[in-house]
Amino acid sequence: MATLRPEWSTRSRALLTILATLLAYVILASALLVAAVLVLALAPGMNVALGVTSGDPTSPLDVGLALLMGALWVPAGMVGVRFGGWRPLATAWSVSTRFRRRMLRGGAPWMLLGALVVVAVAGGAGAIAAGLAGPGAVWPDPADAAPRGAGRRIAVVLVVLVLAPLQAVGVELALRGVVLQTLGARFALPWPGIAVTALIALIGRDLHAAVLIPAVVLALCAAVLTWKSGGLEVPMLLTAGVGVFGLVGAALLTGTSAGAGIAPLVAASAAPGTSGAALDAAAVAAPGNTALAGGLAGALALLVVTAVVMQVIGTRESVRFLEPVGREASEGVPDALHV
Repeated sequence: MATLRPEWSTRSRALLTILATLLAYVILASALLVAAVLVLALAPGMNVALGVTSGDPTSPLDVGLALLMGALWVPAGMVGVRFGGWRPLATAWSVSTRFRRRMLRGGAPWMLLGALVVVAVAGGAGAIAAGLAGPGAVWPDPADAAPRGAGRRIAVVLVVLVLAPLQAVGVELALRGVVLQTLGARFALPWPGIAVTALIALIGRDLHAAVLIPAVVLALCAAVLTWKSGGLEVPMLLTAGVGVFGLVGAALLTGTSAGAGIAPLVAASAAPGTSGAALDAAAVAAPGNTALAGGLAGALALLVVTAVVMQVIGTRESVRFLEPVGREASEGVPDALHV
């Protein structure tokens, strides 16, 4: 952006962009929580104690509210870019200052398959770790097991299919579309923004290595893919894929060792500060290092998938492995905004 219009990379513009995004999110999140409390207070038999939700992966309410909180980063990011950065919203999507459907179509098969592999590896690692821990105590404890019908799980799957992609768009727009681009334009280097977005991913997370490690790795992979592909399309697919497959797997396999292995990826892919950014109770109670094994295996799989996708992008776009996709010479400079 600094090469397009120097005024978009000034220190004041960078600060205003980030502050406007945060302010918009706080206002929207507060309104959502107040509305949720009012609705639940009027609904018979519903618990309105929403200070900390249970994080039950089989609860449509818990999953839906956490995803809605993450999806609010979509309008917040738009406000930050448009009124904080005072630049066209299209500049947030890619170096081409537009949403590149060709990149989305070309990257979808690779990213969704890669996300599925990541979740499967995490679940498999959790199952292996639980098996190596020995029989031990009965898990999960039948006395603590709550009835979870098929209807609840189906409802969770439907909620996830609708809201998880929106959360992915919001997280990528806010972290990689606002923070990464703003710092990248300010310092004319990608690495400060990549490091900062990785640190932001730790905010509001469960202070457990099983969650923190894959959260940092996922943030780093998404940031590197943003730099490599020159836009948000590919990292959106990665975050959405891990979120959808992880949440669906956690809902269907909760209470099992595989579900405990998947749980860290669910927490890692959730928006920072939401109830989904913590391990669920079943994963915490899993025997041995089930959750940690799943988190570490998932993080390693993310690194491998990212490297493969970088190679695919480089081959398709005719750039070297450590060379980003740039703007085409025929693409013009977007007009400046005027009051």
